[in-house]
Amino acid sequence: MRKVIVTGATSYIAAALIRLLLEENYFIYAVIRPSSANQDKLPQSSNLSVIELDMDCYSELGAMDLGGIDAVYHFAWEGVRGGCRTDNLLQSRNMESTKQLLDVACRRKIPYFIGMGSQAEYGITGRQLITEDMPLNPVDAYGAAKKYIYQYGTALASRCGFTFIWARIFSAYGYGEHPDTLIMSSMRKMMCGKDVELSPCEHLWDYLYRDDLAQALYHLLKCQSPGGAYNISYGCPHPLKHYMEQMKKVLNSNSRLLFGVIPYGQHIVQMNPSIAKICSITTWSPETDFETGIRRIYKDMENEKDKHLSTNLQ
Repeated sequence: MRKVIVTGATSYIAAALIRLLLEENYFIYAVIRPSSANQDKLPQSSNLSVIELDMDCYSELGAMDLGGIDAVYHFAWEGVRGGCRTDNLLQSRNMESTKQLLDVACRRKIPYFIGMGSQAEYGITGRQLITEDMPLNPVDAYGAAKKYIYQYGTALASRCGFTFIWARIFSAYGYGEHPDTLIMSSMRKMMCGKDVELSPCEHLWDYLYRDDLAQALYHLLKCQSPGGAYNISYGCPHPLKHYMEQMKKVLNSNSRLLFGVIPYGQHIVQMNPSIAKICSITTWSPETDFETGIRRIYKDMENEKDKHLSTNLQ
């Protein structure tokens, strides 16, 4: 049976990948924080073993009796939202913990290391098509830290002989993501008929549904993809306003979309990613359009509501 290590296993994208890997008969070592409050997000399976370990202790994985490992999927990363993205100390700790994990991959001779990169590595790109060979010009500590690990991991893999894959994720969405994201916070307001205050929303965006992203990450391993960076997105950007209007339509909401009430920030991020590389090297292509994704989130929210109601009545 093939075995993988998944760090940050309780995140909504990692959990989706774990469900997929279990369906494909993988054995998974799910690495989570000690006493994680989100442990119940992990599926129950005899093919899943939970390892409670702080990020700064990843080197301990090298001495554990885990048998032969086929790949590492590295999701764990602190400070991905808001002001934490400019916290140099926090991002430095992320880099050090990731370097520990890369060293484990090297020492244990793990064939594949698949890390989660970010569109933030590219910096401010305007509306031009973003390909993997574009210069990396991050504008915050978060993007700079991701860039550093991409370069460090690439060099280490070349010396140690394992395959280092860097999945540059643009903008994922799906049930289980942080409640303060634009998608989830706007959905809650629309479902209650509340006004939604927004920026002008004229900049390009490119949303990819959670399960499609999990499939992309799985196919990078399944197809034995060569090392390097891969843009992971839907590949069909629209102005952000388009997505907000589509969401309102799907939810049949009476909410007013107040475009322009919130001013743009200092840096206006635009997303126009090329996904030609991953589509040509693997058998993956995105399948879930935005309207379908929103319907699935709504269904998941309703199911969760019914579940809580049933539990409270017992």
